[in-house]
Amino acid sequence: MSNNWSSFLENRFVLCVGCSAVCSLLLWFGKLSDGSYTAIIMATVGAYIAGGVVERAKELSATTTEPKP
Repeated sequence: MSNNWSSFLENRFVLCVGCSAVCSLLLWFGKLSDGSYTAIIMATVGAYIAGGVVERAKELSATTTEPKP
């Protein structure tokens, strides 16, 4: 069970949702401007997408690489 929990906490989705929640709270309390909020959310989504692409590329290269004789 602990392995599943630690794997869940390391998931980039949880990190992105947490970042979005914190930024939303900061915007709500007026500590963050509209432009800054937009930039942070766009960067977070971009990092999430880029992380998925890199992860998928690593998986594909690991499965398609065959040892040379």
